[in-house]
Amino acid sequence: MRDGIVSLLSSIFDIIVAILEVVIIGFIAISLYKTVIPLSVGDLELALENFLLVLILLEMYELLSLYLKEHHVSMRRIAELGIMAIVRKIMIEKIYDPLQLLGFAAVIFVLGWIYVNLRREY
Repeated sequence: MRDGIVSLLSSIFDIIVAILEVVIIGFIAISLYKTVIPLSVGDLELALENFLLVLILLEMYELLSLYLKEHHVSMRRIAELGIMAIVRKIMIEKIYDPLQLLGFAAVIFVLGWIYVNLRREY
């Protein structure tokens, strides 16, 4: 009975992850379109922000695909995604408050430490 419930929940979760992959592909297409338009106008900063969003979405898609194949996600990949997201946030918001920048630096340091130490293990 318990194994049947676990396998049903696992199947439902796999369907949800597959739907999320389709949604992310849609967001990637929209973000690519939003990346090309600022380039034609000459707004390189906005194009770079949108390009970083495309990279983040591609990494999320890869994480979901990896989960569907192996039912396991590497913490190293999640650390990469976190670092990219923080860098994009700093670029978009143009934060100048030293305390916030110190907090972001600490988070990036911890994620980098996780990334380097997990890379040595594999």
